[in-house]
Amino acid sequence: MNLSFFRKHPLLFVIIIFFGLFFSSTVVAAKLKLYFATQNSGSVKLVNPQAITGAEQQRPVDKLLKLIQQRLLIAHDVARWKWNQKRPIEDLKREQELLLKVRQQATTHSLEPDRVAAFFQAQIEAGKLIQTADFQNWQKQGIKSFANVPDLNQTLRPSLDKLNTEFLFALTELTSVLGCPQIKELIQSRSQVIIQGDGIDRQVQNLAISPLLQNPVRASCFVDRRIPVRSRRGVSTFLINN
Repeated sequence: MNLSFFRKHPLLFVIIIFFGLFFSSTVVAAKLKLYFATQNSGSVKLVNPQAITGAEQQRPVDKLLKLIQQRLLIAHDVARWKWNQKRPIEDLKREQELLLKVRQQATTHSLEPDRVAAFFQAQIEAGKLIQTADFQNWQKQGIKSFANVPDLNQTLRPSLDKLNTEFLFALTELTSVLGCPQIKELIQSRSQVIIQGDGIDRQVQNLAISPLLQNPVRASCFVDRRIPVRSRRGVSTFLINN
């Protein structure tokens, strides 16, 4: 088609120009949309990886503290059984057997035997505080015996042994960060919320968690984690949170 053709058909010329402009604007709009979408993808980097990691660290802390609470509450039934059987609260032979056992188990969980033994010794002592308070109250009240008390050997000790195994797994989850200041603060604050119940006062709480606060201080409480993000060019990269 030459120029004389379009002079004879001006309407056709206008239509061609219109479609040309429409097509160009559509292409430009598509490119702009793609550009802004790529720019917006960079907002993924605004996620706070430290906050995510902190929330993840609270889960194993809460798990361990709940196990401590369960063990302390069982101490009441242990005390009732001993009261009925006129047994002393302290059983040094049983305590030494338990501490020897957890020392041996600590190595299989890649834990330090001395620290594990100190933790379980604290749980034993905290439990004895509860039992001692129970004995004193029952003596004042003149209580002779209790009915329907679970048997120490058949029921209570198997329950305690199960908790002891769960303690080892819970300690394994936290062992790499127990010396971190943030974790210590978390243990102290969460213990006041979680370790609650009949006979559990501040003294019992503090005794039960004391070994968890005695680990050497570390500079950071966050384990290295890779967090996927997206750059402005749409290329996947990683942020390392130490």
